[in-house]
Amino acid sequence: MKKFTALFLLVVMSAVLLSGCSSTKLSDSFDKDTVEKSAKQVIEDLNNDDYDSVISMFRDDLKEELTAGSLKDAATKTYGNAGKFEKYKSVSILGQKVKSTKEDCAVAIVVANYEKQKVEFTLSFDTDMKLIGLYMK
Repeated sequence: MKKFTALFLLVVMSAVLLSGCSSTKLSDSFDKDTVEKSAKQVIEDLNNDDYDSVISMFRDDLKEELTAGSLKDAATKTYGNAGKFEKYKSVSILGQKVKSTKEDCAVAIVVANYEKQKVEFTLSFDTDMKLIGLYMK
């Protein structure tokens, strides 16, 4: 039940933050390479079981909602039996704008190959490059 709750929390946080968003060209407030590097760093930290580092990348108002344990549970539930990380298959970076706040955000969609499965990560960042959404499937 804890695993489901943690995964549900991550999905809800992403949905709440990005609901009312419209996809756009990446805002000039972001550097595409920086967004990609940050997204890959989150995935690397997840792969190394460094959940505290991932939590530290979240925006302050979201840090209160997550714990390293809940993040670990969500990662384990999603790809705990995937095997060893092999390579990044694809990375797409796009912009979004939150309609209610007019806030620009960057979204990285990263497909990673593991020994036994592919995992798709969707990571969202605010203009301060703080993580505001993380979805794994």
